[in-house]
Amino acid sequence: MSQRSPNTISRSNAPRHGHVFSPASRAYFAWQKGLLDEGALNQREAGKHFPETSAGLADPFAPDDVLSAAPPPDGKIASANQLTGALLDEPGDHWQKHDVRSGETLPVSWHFTANHPARRWDYFLTETGWDSSKVLSREQFGNTPFYTVQNNWQPFWKYPDELKPPSPTTHEVPLPKREGYQVLLAVYVVADTGMAFYQVIDLDFGPEDGGGERPETPTGLQSSDVTDRQVVLTWNESSGPHPIAFYRLTRNAVTTVDVDAPLQAWTDRTVSPGSTYSYYICAVDDHGKISAPSRAIEVRTLTENGAPTAPLHLHSMGETPNSVSLMWGASESAVPIAEYIIVRDDNEVGRVNGDLTAFEDTGLMPHTDYRYVVKALDQNDKVSPPSNVLSIRTIGEGSEYPAWALSTKYEKGARVSHVGNNWSCIQAHVSHVPEWAPGEGDNVLWLKEI
Repeated sequence: MSQRSPNTISRSNAPRHGHVFSPASRAYFAWQKGLLDEGALNQREAGKHFPETSAGLADPFAPDDVLSAAPPPDGKIASANQLTGALLDEPGDHWQKHDVRSGETLPVSWHFTANHPARRWDYFLTETGWDSSKVLSREQFGNTPFYTVQNNWQPFWKYPDELKPPSPTTHEVPLPKREGYQVLLAVYVVADTGMAFYQVIDLDFGPEDGGGERPETPTGLQSSDVTDRQVVLTWNESSGPHPIAFYRLTRNAVTTVDVDAPLQAWTDRTVSPGSTYSYYICAVDDHGKISAPSRAIEVRTLTENGAPTAPLHLHSMGETPNSVSLMWGASESAVPIAEYIIVRDDNEVGRVNGDLTAFEDTGLMPHTDYRYVVKALDQNDKVSPPSNVLSIRTIGEGSEYPAWALSTKYEKGARVSHVGNNWSCIQAHVSHVPEWAPGEGDNVLWLKEI
C-alpha cells in the first residue's frame, strides 16, 4: 500500500462542517465551477490558533478547550493544507473578487452542516503592499486579526447550546483602509476539537469616494411562501443621492435577476425541492452606482411532499463501552421542527427537542455494533427522510483495541477497532472527518491487522 500525507483524503460528496457563502469565498466559487465537490467545499480544516505554527497549544482565553492541531503552513493557507483544495493556494490576482470600500461594513455569512461549539471567528486582511504573485503567508496577513468575534462561555462542555452557532451565522465586519486587490482570511475556531476552518475571500477595494455616493444598502431581505418549487423574496425600499432604477438579486453568488424599482418583491421559480439557496440584494441607481450588498439569507426549499429535509451528516463524537454520543446537522421545514427521533437498529431509542442536534445513547453493550439514523418531526407531524446511516461499535471493556472515534488524536502505532476489525495507525493524525475512519477510502492512515 502506498503511503501519503494524512491530509490526502478521497474526494467525497459528504458535507462536512462549514464554509462562507456570502460574499462567496474562493472555495465557494471553485465549488460552483465544479472544481471542488461539496465535501471539499466544507473541508478547509486545519489546526487552530493561526498564525501560530505549532500543534498542542492551549487557547489563551479558554485553557480548557481542546489543544490545537497544527495550523496550515505558509503557502497552504487557502486550502487549509488539504490536498483536495490545493488549487486554492495558487498565487496571482486572477481570482474572482468582490467590490468593497474602506470603512464600509462587510456582512460575512457562514453556513454550517455540523455546528460544533465555536470559540471565536478571527478575520485577517492582507497588509498594504502585499505581493499577490507570492503564495499566501503569515507575513502577508500580519500577526493579529483586525476583527474578532468571540464566545466567552467556558468551559465548553458546560455550555454546548450557548456556544453552538446558528446556520447561517453573519458577522458585520468593518473593513480597514486598503486599496486594490486584497485577501480576507476568515478562521472559525472550534472549542471541542483542535481544529479551525479556513476560508479566503478575494476583495477589490475601490476608491473611498467611489466616484460618487452609492445608494443605501437594501434592508429587510426575507423569504416567504417557500415550497418545493418556489421562493418568494421581499425587501425594504432603498434610497440614495439619485433615484433607484432597479434591485439586483444574487443567488448562490451568481446574479439572478434585476427587478425594476419601485417593486420590492420577486418570486424565484427555478428552485429544486429539498435544496439550499443563498440570496443577497443590491440597489442600483439611475447613474449606474451599485450599493453594498445586503446581509445574505439562506433558504431551503421543501421536499416534494412538504416534509422536513433529512438531518445532515449524522456522526459520532465518541464511544464508551456503554454509550455513543451522536451529533447531526439541523433539518429545514416550513414549520418549526418539533422533535428529532433517534433510531437504533430499526427501533426508536429516544427523542430530543427540535432545537437540539445531539443525543447520548446509553445502556449499550461493550464491543457491540450498532446502526443509527435520525429523523425530524415537524409541528404538523410530518416526518423527514432518514439521515445517513451511522454504523458504530462501542468500546470493549479493558480492550487494547478501543473503538475508533472522531476528533481524536492518533499517534503512529495506535490501535483501534472498527467495523468488526482491528487496526493499527500508520500515520499520525487527528480524526476530524468520518471518511478518515479505518476501512474508508484508500486506507492511507490505518492498516488492518491479520
